[in-house]
Amino acid sequence: MKKLLIALLLVLSCVILFACVQDDPATDTTAPSEDGTNTPSNMPTEAPTEPDADVTEPATETPAEDSTENTTEAPEPSPVVLYQLAPEKNSLMQSYVIKTANGKLIVIDGGIDGEGLERDPYMPAALRAIMGVDEGEYFEVEAWFLSHAHKDHIYELSKMLRDYSAESNYKINNIYFDFPEFGSAEYAGQNGDMAASQIKENLNKYGEVIGAAVKDGSTYYDDINGAVINSEAVAKGLSFEIDGVKIDVLQTWDPADGTSNVNDTSLVLRFHIGEQTVLFLNDLGSNGGRRLLATYGDQLKSDMVQMAHHGQAGVNKDVYDAIDADVHLWPTPIWVWNNANGIYQIDDVRQWLYGETFLTSSEYDIVSCLYKKYPARSTQVAAWDRVLDYMKVEFPYIVPERPEPETEPETEPEVIEPVEHDYVSEGLVAYYSGTQNDRDGHNKDAAVWEDLVGGHDMAITKNADNYFSDTGLRAKGVKHNFPAAIVDTVNGQAFTIEILLGDFVSVGNEFNTFINGSGDEIALFRRNSVDELELKFQINASVRIKVKDCLNLLQNSLITITYAQNDVVRLYVNGEQVGETPTINGSLGASDLFIGHNAQNKMFDTTYRAVRFYDRALTAEEVAANAQVDGVAEAPATE
Repeated sequence: MKKLLIALLLVLSCVILFACVQDDPATDTTAPSEDGTNTPSNMPTEAPTEPDADVTEPATETPAEDSTENTTEAPEPSPVVLYQLAPEKNSLMQSYVIKTANGKLIVIDGGIDGEGLERDPYMPAALRAIMGVDEGEYFEVEAWFLSHAHKDHIYELSKMLRDYSAESNYKINNIYFDFPEFGSAEYAGQNGDMAASQIKENLNKYGEVIGAAVKDGSTYYDDINGAVINSEAVAKGLSFEIDGVKIDVLQTWDPADGTSNVNDTSLVLRFHIGEQTVLFLNDLGSNGGRRLLATYGDQLKSDMVQMAHHGQAGVNKDVYDAIDADVHLWPTPIWVWNNANGIYQIDDVRQWLYGETFLTSSEYDIVSCLYKKYPARSTQVAAWDRVLDYMKVEFPYIVPERPEPETEPETEPEVIEPVEHDYVSEGLVAYYSGTQNDRDGHNKDAAVWEDLVGGHDMAITKNADNYFSDTGLRAKGVKHNFPAAIVDTVNGQAFTIEILLGDFVSVGNEFNTFINGSGDEIALFRRNSVDELELKFQINASVRIKVKDCLNLLQNSLITITYAQNDVVRLYVNGEQVGETPTINGSLGASDLFIGHNAQNKMFDTTYRAVRFYDRALTAEEVAANAQVDGVAEAPATE
């Protein structure tokens, strides 16, 4: 009892002592500052400094004493990233991957041809690297789009599915494509690309492994082909969303595009990523491009565009004009980009964009064959980890302002006084004479072929094989481009083209191409293997005029083409009709027009003695009359 009493007294003493200390000013832990506020006295003392007059202490909110909740800010979402993949720069291929803000994967094509065709698949390693997982770890692809059935677009997926098993540590949740019916005229396998047959076989194998439900009497390939993407759905504005990324399917294949070009069966996809849009043309050709432009017009405007058909021989200039993109994605191998043999259209396409031929990558042109690094071993995740930063575009993508090109001061247009001539005058737009190559006479040193009636002068590339002779423009191995006004003429509702040739020597081992547009919108050529003169228009390429035994016919001859929309095109040689075929309604859509050719397989040696253009279809009598003036036809006998 006594011990308990002593303990209570000790506790009471401590309480009293603590209270006294609290009331004693000499032991207060705060002291008044000069401005009357209290400052903790145990803070280190510093020499006074002059306060910054513009700086004020931010207001802070004192949390309630009874709050025990741990408040942390939500993490910032990851940026959406687009990858233009390339395991090396020599193979023909197209491979795009989009990683959404929450890590979902969207793949477009991924195929490869050339050096990488029969190598082990590179995509599993690349996709794991993009997802940030290690070798062999599990990943999923939310959506895989196949644009069309060519090996450089589909064969990578085909190889992956060929080797797929229950032990494969990945899954593809949705595969979207719309290929022409297996074995049809539009089907790629009919055109020698057997990867189209293999993708069907390997998709069916994949369906079996994952246990996909298949309709009675059908296959997994047939069930998913066009199941989401089809012409009816597209016509109604097919659009869906994957983790905040909106996808519009603008176009799928249509038999109206013809069967000559499987590329025209390509899907056209537009991705909305935040406030920016990316348009994937895939391998769309000139026919499909015309249909796309006719459907959407200026609505094609997009921030980025994937250059059609690896940047050459795809859609025409007017499609790119409507898209009006700030950034161009080029899935292009180095041998197409450099175009050393001159057979690809890529130089023309580069000029369409900026009016100049460029060979570098930039913020505006992202070129897959010009990356600084490629994976040393494309089947290893670590190798992709080291190079992916060179192949990615993060959104939002900030495009620097492009400097305005310097413009020449405006000058008064030259007034052209037409030179006198004996040809049919009505509708004559341009007349290039081989014996008077400028309006003042004949200058064999000239680098310009002057138009004698309309002022539509054309520049000539001069060299040892291309120059003016006494009788005309000697031409071999070079394209000589007509000015825009002439291109507009052949894109009109009707036109006539007259070409007067001198002696003709065949050089190319396949064709001799006399007049052409880069997209074959119009093509007059000799097929050397059968010695046939052919005239075709890409707008209706399956219908052609063919003239046999033409080698002798071409010597010192006048070739005349008369064309009227939704009517008839006629071909004449020396004033006599040699063939005709119906035309269809609509512009040819040519982006350029040239005589001569620089491709080794299409070359020839001749002299263009004259070239004339009319903005109407001449009658047979008018064609004959011009042939008489050129001296290749005799005037009809008079009674």
